[in-house]
Amino acid sequence: MSKRRVKISQPLGVVSALACLLIATVRGGNPVAIKIVLRALSPMQAAFTRVAIGCVSVGLLAPLLGENLKPKRSELGILGLLSVLYALQIAANQTGTDFTSPVFAAILFNTYPIAANLLSSVVVREDRLTAKRLLGLALAFCGVAWVFSARTESFLAPDPLLGNTLVLLGSGVLAVRMVYIRQLTLRIDYVKAVFWPLLGSLPLYVLGGVALPDAGGRTEADWTIWSALLFQGVIVGGAGQLAWVYLMRRHTPGTVIAFSFLTPISGLALSSIYFDEPVPARLLTGFCAVLVGIALAASRLQPRTQPDKPGPPRGFGGSA
Repeated sequence: MSKRRVKISQPLGVVSALACLLIATVRGGNPVAIKIVLRALSPMQAAFTRVAIGCVSVGLLAPLLGENLKPKRSELGILGLLSVLYALQIAANQTGTDFTSPVFAAILFNTYPIAANLLSSVVVREDRLTAKRLLGLALAFCGVAWVFSARTESFLAPDPLLGNTLVLLGSGVLAVRMVYIRQLTLRIDYVKAVFWPLLGSLPLYVLGGVALPDAGGRTEADWTIWSALLFQGVIVGGAGQLAWVYLMRRHTPGTVIAFSFLTPISGLALSSIYFDEPVPARLLTGFCAVLVGIALAASRLQPRTQPDKPGPPRGFGGSA
Protein backbone atom coordinates (compact mmCIF):
# COMPACT_ATOMS: atom_id res chain seq x y z
CA MET A 1 0.00 0.00 0.00
CA SER A 2 1.37 3.40 -0.94
CA LYS A 3 1.99 6.06 1.68
CA ARG A 4 -0.78 8.60 2.19
CA ARG A 5 0.25 11.92 0.69
CA VAL A 6 -0.83 15.34 1.86
CA LYS A 7 -0.26 18.87 0.70
CA ILE A 8 2.44 20.71 2.61
CA SER A 9 1.69 24.21 1.28
CA GLN A 10 -1.75 25.59 0.57
CA PRO A 11 -2.65 27.95 -2.29
CA LEU A 12 -2.89 31.59 -1.23
CA GLY A 13 -6.55 32.39 -0.56
CA VAL A 14 -8.31 35.74 -0.23
CA VAL A 15 -8.09 35.84 3.57
CA SER A 16 -4.37 35.03 3.61
CA ALA A 17 -3.70 37.55 0.84
CA LEU A 18 -5.51 40.29 2.78
CA ALA A 19 -3.57 39.35 5.93
CA CYS A 20 -0.29 39.59 4.00
CA LEU A 21 -1.30 42.98 2.60
CA LEU A 22 -2.20 44.31 6.05
CA ILE A 23 0.98 43.07 7.76
CA ALA A 24 3.24 44.30 4.96
CA THR A 25 1.59 47.74 4.99
CA VAL A 26 1.75 48.12 8.78
CA ARG A 27 5.43 47.15 8.73
CA GLY A 28 6.09 50.30 6.73
CA GLY A 29 5.89 52.18 10.01
CA ASN A 30 8.84 50.25 11.44
CA PRO A 31 11.66 52.42 9.99
CA VAL A 32 9.80 55.53 11.15
CA ALA A 33 9.36 54.05 14.64
CA ILE A 34 13.04 53.07 14.75
CA LYS A 35 14.12 56.60 13.85
CA ILE A 36 11.83 58.06 16.52
CA VAL A 37 13.20 55.75 19.22
CA LEU A 38 16.80 56.49 18.24
CA ARG A 39 16.28 60.08 19.28
CA ALA A 40 16.46 58.92 22.90
CA LEU A 41 18.07 55.45 22.89
CA SER A 42 21.23 54.06 21.35
CA PRO A 43 20.80 51.37 18.66
CA MET A 44 21.57 48.54 21.10
CA GLN A 45 19.37 49.99 23.84
CA ALA A 46 16.53 50.37 21.35
CA ALA A 47 17.05 46.84 20.04
CA PHE A 48 17.03 45.33 23.54
CA THR A 49 13.89 47.22 24.59
CA ARG A 50 11.81 46.53 21.48
CA VAL A 51 12.75 42.83 21.43
CA ALA A 52 12.04 42.48 25.16
CA ILE A 53 8.57 43.95 24.59
CA GLY A 54 8.05 41.58 21.67
CA CYS A 55 9.18 38.63 23.78
CA VAL A 56 6.63 39.47 26.50
CA SER A 57 3.91 39.92 23.86
CA VAL A 58 4.55 36.52 22.28
CA GLY A 59 4.82 34.90 25.71
CA LEU A 60 1.39 36.24 26.65
CA LEU A 61 -0.15 35.21 23.33
CA ALA A 62 1.21 31.65 23.43
CA PRO A 63 -1.31 30.29 26.00
CA LEU A 64 -4.17 31.90 24.08
CA LEU A 65 -2.99 30.05 20.99
CA GLY A 66 -2.72 26.81 22.94
CA GLU A 67 1.04 26.55 22.43
CA ASN A 68 3.62 25.09 24.83
CA LEU A 69 6.78 27.18 24.77
CA LYS A 70 9.02 24.64 26.52
CA PRO A 71 11.68 23.59 23.99
CA LYS A 72 12.82 20.03 23.49
CA ARG A 73 16.48 19.22 24.03
CA SER A 74 16.89 18.51 20.31
CA GLU A 75 15.59 22.02 19.49
CA LEU A 76 18.01 24.01 21.66
CA GLY A 77 20.82 24.19 19.11
CA ILE A 78 18.72 25.41 16.22
CA LEU A 79 16.85 27.91 18.40
CA GLY A 80 20.24 29.23 19.52
CA LEU A 81 21.29 29.67 15.88
CA LEU A 82 18.05 31.52 15.15
CA SER A 83 18.77 33.78 18.14
CA VAL A 84 22.12 34.79 16.65
CA LEU A 85 20.59 35.42 13.22
CA TYR A 86 17.80 37.48 14.75
CA ALA A 87 20.24 39.53 16.83
CA LEU A 88 22.42 40.26 13.79
CA GLN A 89 19.39 41.30 11.75
CA ILE A 90 17.96 43.66 14.39
CA ALA A 91 21.33 45.11 15.40
CA ALA A 92 22.34 45.83 11.80
CA ASN A 93 18.98 47.40 10.99
CA GLN A 94 18.87 49.53 14.15
CA THR A 95 22.45 50.76 13.77
CA GLY A 96 22.06 51.36 10.04
CA THR A 97 18.86 53.35 10.48
CA ASP A 98 20.68 55.53 13.02
CA PHE A 99 22.97 56.68 10.21
CA THR A 100 20.50 56.87 7.34
CA SER A 101 16.97 58.16 6.79
CA PRO A 102 13.86 56.00 7.36
CA VAL A 103 13.09 56.27 3.64
CA PHE A 104 16.44 54.79 2.63
CA ALA A 105 16.12 52.16 5.37
CA ALA A 106 12.66 51.20 4.12
CA ILE A 107 13.78 50.55 0.54
CA LEU A 108 17.06 48.81 1.32
CA PHE A 109 15.84 46.61 4.16
CA ASN A 110 12.85 45.48 2.13
CA THR A 111 14.90 44.24 -0.79
CA TYR A 112 15.07 40.96 1.16
CA PRO A 113 12.19 39.41 -0.86
CA ILE A 114 14.56 39.16 -3.84
CA ALA A 115 17.14 37.10 -1.93
CA ALA A 116 14.44 35.20 -0.04
CA ASN A 117 12.64 34.16 -3.23
CA LEU A 118 15.87 33.00 -4.85
CA LEU A 119 16.91 31.09 -1.73
CA SER A 120 13.45 29.64 -1.22
CA SER A 121 13.39 28.33 -4.78
CA VAL A 122 16.39 26.16 -3.86
CA VAL A 123 15.31 25.11 -0.35
CA VAL A 124 11.52 24.77 -0.69
CA ARG A 125 10.54 22.28 -3.36
CA GLU A 126 7.06 23.79 -3.90
CA ASP A 127 8.48 27.30 -4.29
CA ARG A 128 10.12 26.97 -7.69
CA LEU A 129 10.69 30.16 -9.64
CA THR A 130 8.82 30.49 -12.90
CA ALA A 131 9.14 33.06 -15.64
CA LYS A 132 5.92 34.65 -14.37
CA ARG A 133 7.22 34.95 -10.81
CA LEU A 134 10.58 36.31 -11.96
CA LEU A 135 8.75 38.93 -14.00
CA GLY A 136 6.67 39.84 -10.96
CA LEU A 137 9.74 40.19 -8.73
CA ALA A 138 11.48 42.34 -11.33
CA LEU A 139 8.42 44.53 -11.80
CA ALA A 140 7.90 45.00 -8.07
CA PHE A 141 11.56 45.90 -7.56
CA CYS A 142 11.43 48.37 -10.46
CA GLY A 143 8.33 49.93 -8.91
CA VAL A 144 10.17 50.48 -5.64
CA ALA A 145 13.28 51.76 -7.44
CA TRP A 146 11.14 54.17 -9.47
CA VAL A 147 9.70 55.65 -6.28
CA PHE A 148 13.08 56.17 -4.65
CA SER A 149 15.38 56.91 -7.61
CA ALA A 150 14.70 60.64 -7.48
CA ARG A 151 15.53 61.05 -3.79
CA THR A 152 18.61 63.04 -2.78
CA GLU A 153 20.57 63.32 0.47
CA SER A 154 18.37 63.69 3.56
CA PHE A 155 18.93 65.67 6.75
CA LEU A 156 17.94 62.46 8.55
CA ALA A 157 20.97 60.62 7.10
CA PRO A 158 24.24 61.76 8.79
CA ASP A 159 26.25 58.92 7.17
CA PRO A 160 24.09 57.30 4.46
CA LEU A 161 26.85 55.08 3.04
CA LEU A 162 27.53 53.37 6.37
CA GLY A 163 23.86 53.30 7.30
CA ASN A 164 22.69 51.89 3.98
CA THR A 165 25.39 49.20 4.07
CA LEU A 166 24.34 48.02 7.52
CA VAL A 167 20.65 48.04 6.63
CA LEU A 168 21.36 46.02 3.50
CA LEU A 169 23.34 43.53 5.61
CA GLY A 170 20.36 43.18 7.92
CA SER A 171 18.14 42.59 4.91
CA GLY A 172 20.32 39.69 3.75
CA VAL A 173 20.26 38.09 7.20
CA LEU A 174 16.48 38.43 7.30
CA ALA A 175 16.13 36.63 3.95
CA VAL A 176 18.08 33.64 5.29
CA ARG A 177 16.18 33.65 8.59
CA MET A 178 12.74 33.82 6.95
CA VAL A 179 13.35 30.86 4.66
CA TYR A 180 15.00 28.78 7.37
CA ILE A 181 12.36 29.47 10.02
CA ARG A 182 9.64 28.44 7.60
CA GLN A 183 11.31 25.08 7.04
CA LEU A 184 11.76 24.60 10.78
CA THR A 185 8.10 25.32 11.53
CA LEU A 186 7.18 22.25 9.51
CA ARG A 187 8.66 20.28 12.43
CA ILE A 188 8.40 22.53 15.52
CA ASP A 189 5.69 24.87 16.82
CA TYR A 190 5.80 28.20 15.01
CA VAL A 191 5.18 30.17 18.24
CA LYS A 192 8.18 28.49 19.82
CA ALA A 193 10.28 29.33 16.76
CA VAL A 194 9.40 33.01 17.23
CA PHE A 195 9.58 33.27 21.03
CA TRP A 196 12.97 31.69 21.80
CA PRO A 197 15.01 33.65 19.23
CA LEU A 198 13.51 36.82 20.71
CA LEU A 199 14.55 35.79 24.21
CA GLY A 200 17.88 34.33 23.16
CA SER A 201 18.94 37.48 21.30
CA LEU A 202 18.60 39.79 24.33
CA PRO A 203 22.05 39.08 25.87
CA LEU A 204 23.66 39.76 22.49
CA TYR A 205 22.33 43.34 22.44
CA VAL A 206 23.88 43.88 25.87
CA LEU A 207 27.22 42.62 24.55
CA GLY A 208 26.80 44.81 21.47
CA GLY A 209 26.19 47.85 23.64
CA VAL A 210 29.42 47.18 25.55
CA ALA A 211 31.45 46.56 22.38
CA LEU A 212 29.95 49.54 20.51
CA PRO A 213 29.42 52.39 22.99
CA ASP A 214 27.03 55.11 21.90
CA ALA A 215 28.41 58.47 20.81
CA GLY A 216 25.68 60.28 22.74
CA GLY A 217 23.62 63.27 21.72
CA ARG A 218 20.26 61.64 22.57
CA THR A 219 17.22 63.35 24.04
CA GLU A 220 15.01 62.37 26.98
CA ALA A 221 12.45 59.62 26.34
CA ASP A 222 8.85 60.83 26.16
CA TRP A 223 5.47 59.30 25.27
CA THR A 224 6.28 59.28 21.52
CA ILE A 225 9.39 57.19 22.19
CA TRP A 226 7.46 54.65 24.26
CA SER A 227 4.59 54.57 21.76
CA ALA A 228 7.06 53.79 18.96
CA LEU A 229 8.67 51.06 21.09
CA LEU A 230 5.29 49.49 21.82
CA PHE A 231 4.46 49.56 18.12
CA GLN A 232 7.73 47.80 17.29
CA GLY A 233 7.50 45.28 20.11
CA VAL A 234 3.80 44.41 20.20
CA ILE A 235 2.56 45.02 16.64
CA VAL A 236 5.62 44.35 14.46
CA GLY A 237 7.77 42.04 16.58
CA GLY A 238 4.98 40.30 18.49
CA ALA A 239 1.59 39.69 16.88
CA GLY A 240 2.77 40.68 13.40
CA GLN A 241 5.74 38.32 13.42
CA LEU A 242 3.61 35.43 14.70
CA ALA A 243 1.06 35.97 11.95
CA TRP A 244 3.78 36.29 9.29
CA VAL A 245 5.52 33.06 10.31
CA TYR A 246 2.16 31.26 10.45
CA LEU A 247 1.35 32.42 6.91
CA MET A 248 4.76 31.24 5.63
CA ARG A 249 4.21 27.89 7.31
CA ARG A 250 0.77 27.53 5.71
CA HIS A 251 1.86 28.68 2.25
CA THR A 252 5.44 29.15 1.00
CA PRO A 253 8.10 31.77 1.85
CA GLY A 254 8.31 33.15 -1.69
CA THR A 255 4.55 33.55 -2.04
CA VAL A 256 4.12 35.37 1.28
CA ILE A 257 7.34 37.40 1.21
CA ALA A 258 6.45 38.84 -2.20
CA PHE A 259 3.95 41.08 -0.39
CA SER A 260 6.84 42.78 1.40
CA PHE A 261 7.34 45.02 -1.62
CA LEU A 262 4.41 47.01 -0.23
CA THR A 263 6.35 47.83 2.93
CA PRO A 264 8.80 50.42 1.50
CA ILE A 265 5.94 52.22 -0.24
CA SER A 266 4.05 52.39 3.04
CA GLY A 267 7.27 53.44 4.79
CA LEU A 268 7.80 56.28 2.33
CA ALA A 269 4.29 57.60 2.85
CA LEU A 270 4.49 57.41 6.64
CA SER A 271 7.97 58.94 6.74
CA SER A 272 6.85 61.79 4.50
CA ILE A 273 3.88 62.47 6.76
CA TYR A 274 5.65 62.23 10.11
CA PHE A 275 8.90 63.96 9.18
CA ASP A 276 7.14 66.45 6.89
CA GLU A 277 9.06 65.34 3.82
CA PRO A 278 7.48 65.93 0.37
CA VAL A 279 5.87 62.89 -1.30
CA PRO A 280 7.31 62.28 -4.80
CA ALA A 281 4.77 62.49 -7.63
CA ARG A 282 5.94 59.09 -8.84
CA LEU A 283 4.67 57.41 -5.66
CA LEU A 284 1.34 56.38 -7.22
CA THR A 285 3.01 54.98 -10.35
CA GLY A 286 5.48 52.96 -8.33
CA PHE A 287 2.74 51.74 -6.02
CA CYS A 288 0.73 50.40 -8.97
CA ALA A 289 3.81 48.63 -10.34
CA VAL A 290 4.40 47.04 -6.95
CA LEU A 291 0.82 45.76 -6.75
CA VAL A 292 1.02 44.20 -10.23
CA GLY A 293 4.42 42.68 -9.39
CA ILE A 294 3.05 41.18 -6.18
CA ALA A 295 0.12 39.66 -8.05
CA LEU A 296 2.53 37.94 -10.45
CA ALA A 297 5.15 36.93 -7.86
CA ALA A 298 2.55 35.53 -5.46
CA SER A 299 1.23 33.12 -8.07
CA ARG A 300 2.83 29.70 -8.39
CA LEU A 301 2.24 26.17 -9.53
CA GLN A 302 -0.11 23.91 -7.56
CA PRO A 303 1.76 22.63 -4.50
CA ARG A 304 3.36 19.26 -4.77
CA THR A 305 2.55 16.49 -2.35
CA GLN A 306 4.83 14.45 -0.15
CA PRO A 307 4.59 12.06 2.82
CA ASP A 308 3.03 13.19 6.10
CA LYS A 309 6.36 13.62 7.83
CA PRO A 310 8.56 16.18 6.06
CA GLY A 311 12.28 15.67 6.07
CA PRO A 312 14.81 18.07 7.59
CA PRO A 313 15.24 21.48 5.92
CA ARG A 314 16.98 21.04 2.59
CA GLY A 315 20.05 23.07 1.83
CA PHE A 316 20.99 23.76 5.45
CA GLY A 317 21.93 20.31 6.72
CA GLY A 318 21.06 18.69 10.01
CA SER A 319 17.62 18.19 11.46
CA ALA A 320 15.23 20.46 13.29
